[in-house]
Amino acid sequence: MRAYIYAMFGLLLGAAAVAGPSLYVVNGTGETLSRIVVDSNLVQNNIVALGSDINAAPNQIVIRDTLGYVVCSVTDEIQVINLRSHTTVDYIDLPPGSNPYWMTFYDDHTAYVTLLNENAVARIDIDTRQVVGQFGAGKSPEGMVIAEHKLYVANSGFDFSTFLYDPGRVTVFEIGPDTLVADVAVGLNPQFMDIDRDGRVHVSCTGDYFSVFGTAYVIDVGSDLVVDSVTLGGSPGQIAIGPDNKAWLAAGGFTGNGFVFGYDAGTGSVLYDNGSPMAVDQNCLSVAAGSDSTIYVASFTDFVSRRSAAGVELKRWAVGDGPYHIAIDYRPGDANGDFGVDLSDLIYLVNYLFLGGPHPVWPSWRANVTGDFETDLSDLIYLVNNLFLSGPGPKTGPTWLR
Repeated sequence: MRAYIYAMFGLLLGAAAVAGPSLYVVNGTGETLSRIVVDSNLVQNNIVALGSDINAAPNQIVIRDTLGYVVCSVTDEIQVINLRSHTTVDYIDLPPGSNPYWMTFYDDHTAYVTLLNENAVARIDIDTRQVVGQFGAGKSPEGMVIAEHKLYVANSGFDFSTFLYDPGRVTVFEIGPDTLVADVAVGLNPQFMDIDRDGRVHVSCTGDYFSVFGTAYVIDVGSDLVVDSVTLGGSPGQIAIGPDNKAWLAAGGFTGNGFVFGYDAGTGSVLYDNGSPMAVDQNCLSVAAGSDSTIYVASFTDFVSRRSAAGVELKRWAVGDGPYHIAIDYRPGDANGDFGVDLSDLIYLVNYLFLGGPHPVWPSWRANVTGDFETDLSDLIYLVNNLFLSGPGPKTGPTWLR
């Protein structure tokens, strides 16, 4: 069968142009978007103004193939951007004064966004770009992740009247009915989360910045119980877990160097903490995991750098004013991880599905082109139809499948 597959596709495998990864950077102070084409070192700054008005306070960008969704807190909206033409195509309006903070997609049709000022989460119909539901989450909710068809919400507990923090909680909801199924006690000021290789949820608890310091908590998604914690110190924030199962946390640093903390997400072994951090540019606010186990780090000194797991700076780019969040443009259909979608991905899927070949490259959702939560024969057929028979393009399905 292997010989047949290669005979069928071999002559057609030409020199398809493969573009490397691009990073999209939300510049929080400048309220603009930057793009970095990693392999060519091309930097395009201020390509789109963020927010429909001044003082939009953009927090996050979520990339779904050719579209970027930017959460703007003060203007209470999600800005939908065409990442090919660098134009705004729509705004999704959220309740006035709700202070949307973080967004996550369940599938092609449904997304959720936390509403910090309303202690709630909004459910969004992506097809109509309308809010279709809202439910209470906990006090001052911020980051979210989805795992095993459940929504995990980090409730920071911040009280805007006293400027103090209530005990940290993660509330867990069943997707669909959006009903509460668990309420998990974690550390003080949980803000951001990510999912490890075993499907467990890691919660970055920042502390109060002066008397209680950073700890990561690990939640088993089967029992929704805390099964581990990792003491890091300092004030860690955004967290990203890469294909090597290492967890990386942006940890500020306001004088001298900025900091990145890190630990093994499987064992809890600390790699870098407040006593011995990875030194980066001052005031590090965002970190993103690359599919090659390098990391991308954004600092408020207006630089983004690419680093090895050992902390060695590999590349460095000047971006816009006050970078706050980074996302990488992983493409649906790119099963082999070369940032193109072509016949080589078909062969890769055939090898994986029928010939014992390697698993789709992390994040593996890229191989689930039908968006049905599984990588199987239907994805292969779908990609054949797309590449040879003018069928629809690959779908960006459940990106929480790692």
